[in-house]
Amino acid sequence: MIRFALILTVALLMSACVQRKYDWNNYDANLYRYYKDPASAQQFRAGMETHLKDLEAKKQRPAPGLYAELGTLYLEQGDRTTAATYYAKERDAWPESRYLMETMLQSLQKPSKDGGKK
Repeated sequence: MIRFALILTVALLMSACVQRKYDWNNYDANLYRYYKDPASAQQFRAGMETHLKDLEAKKQRPAPGLYAELGTLYLEQGDRTTAATYYAKERDAWPESRYLMETMLQSLQKPSKDGGKK
């Protein structure tokens, strides 16, 4: 019984020391809501944009993939310029994503199928 209590105490102490490394701002719940209701895309995008601006103001590094996700939301709206801005931010914040983001940026430089709009 004492051994169990000791293990439980150590486990509780260790879990109390764990910190969330990144502020995801309920990303998973918001993404799920967006997938269930695609009409909420603008609300999802605005929330992500606000969250990222807050992190930048606090000089905090955003969670991996958030800049790219926001860039993709802009790309889905046809705003290639803003998408490229967020893809570049993802590339710069996360060197691991450099190859993918460079590929995305190169693809954005090609003429779009919609006749080059935006």
